[in-house]
Amino acid sequence: MVKVELFVKLVIPDTTAITAFHTLEKMGANVEKLERYEYFSFDVDPAEGFLEKAKKTDVLVNANKHKAVDILEKDEGVSLLVQDIESGHGLLNTLRERLGLTEIKSMEKGILWKVYGNADMEKVKKLIHNENYQMVSVQ
Repeated sequence: MVKVELFVKLVIPDTTAITAFHTLEKMGANVEKLERYEYFSFDVDPAEGFLEKAKKTDVLVNANKHKAVDILEKDEGVSLLVQDIESGHGLLNTLRERLGLTEIKSMEKGILWKVYGNADMEKVKKLIHNENYQMVSVQ
């Protein structure tokens, strides 16, 4: 099995990221820039051609408003991955059964936040996740 990652970003203004950025500014978190990606990690077998099929799957990537990449550029930002503690398998079942992506053996999903600047990460974490049903990890 091969692990394949997919990062999906809005190409239109991301109002969630903009609002979070301004809220962090008001909280004094010292954030210079904030980006948000939908994150998907798939364990697939066989992996050949899977990523191109996944990028064309409208359930994951709407070509009118999203850009999908498989590798994020290395930069000075800190990546925080927010995932639900009890992730449902509804999307996995849809991809496998309805869309025919049977090569997917398992998957994870979440929201990846890229935080730039000398940010107070505790304030950022407090804002971007709900500790009652989500976990956050530094990537």
